[in-house]
Amino acid sequence: MNYYDPSLWLFVILFAAAILAGFVDSIAGGGGLITAPLMLSIGAPPHVALSMGKYMGVFGTSLAAWEYIKRKVIRPKEWIWCALMTLIGSFTGALLLLSLDPSFIKKMIPPLLIAVGIYMLIPKSRKQAQSEDGAVSQPKQIASGLGLGFYDGFIGPGTGSFWTVLYNRIFNQDFLVASGVARLMNSMSNIAALVIFAVAGKVAWFMGAFMVVGFMLGSYIGARSAIRYGEKFIKPLFITLVFIIAGRLTYIEYFTN
Repeated sequence: MNYYDPSLWLFVILFAAAILAGFVDSIAGGGGLITAPLMLSIGAPPHVALSMGKYMGVFGTSLAAWEYIKRKVIRPKEWIWCALMTLIGSFTGALLLLSLDPSFIKKMIPPLLIAVGIYMLIPKSRKQAQSEDGAVSQPKQIASGLGLGFYDGFIGPGTGSFWTVLYNRIFNQDFLVASGVARLMNSMSNIAALVIFAVAGKVAWFMGAFMVVGFMLGSYIGARSAIRYGEKFIKPLFITLVFIIAGRLTYIEYFTN
């Protein structure tokens, strides 16, 4: 199987991988850790492999975010500042990615993700257990949007996990709300980054179209499952996926180079 000479079996494998990536991404983020290594293994250029995650995410993560919005888990108008800053941050990060090598930073991500998983295992304090109503303050939205938007555009892996733990534990939002906000902001950062990759000619539009369909299907199933079964379902699955993603990224960054 080769990126430059694709076969039917290659498209079938990519489609199946995209479904799994969409499901994982809609709950914990990190879907790109499934698709990017697969793209690289068939000979796709690195920037094309990275842009594929943004291409799929524009549609799949947006679909997942829409499910949270439709079910009134989150209200987009309450998160305008965060969305705008995420667009700006991701746009800047993607521009920088095209001119720099972020590999030195990527090695820091696995321990951070492991820390996120361990932190989420610690029971909330009584104060933390009392979730705030409505969106967080404008300064917090601006800071988190710029910071995590830039991170997603420049590096990417684990962004959804960082969004979720930030809003659930630090900004004291309900876990399902935090997951919905993470999906919405991921969709914003994906749009901005995809524009940059598209202008630079780094997007495999035809091959990506098949993966987009699979990713959207996985995202829909994941988001519906999270909303239907609530925190008792999504939190243990989120923590499990965070550790799996951290393990996968540890292998990629420390044992394959």
